[in-house]
Amino acid sequence: MRGTLTGQRYIDDILRPHVGPFLNGLPGAIFQQDNARPHTARVAQDFLRHYQTLPRPAHSPDLSPVEQVWDQLKRQMPSFTLYMI
Repeated sequence: MRGTLTGQRYIDDILRPHVGPFLNGLPGAIFQQDNARPHTARVAQDFLRHYQTLPRPAHSPDLSPVEQVWDQLKRQMPSFTLYMI
């Protein structure tokens, strides 16, 4: 993704076309994200009010098991840059 990710762009490019349909196909799914600015933008939070989300305190990577997966991938593939949404 090029450019700056704003709250609105997060909705338009990621949440609405990808995350929403995915979560709609998984009844009872809980969506987790970090506290990056686009994720905490009011417009993004308004969009996500239709889905169950897991609140997450700032700067708490140890609470997310996926952080361990990203760490292992970075160690095994140092020439790639991994981005997390």
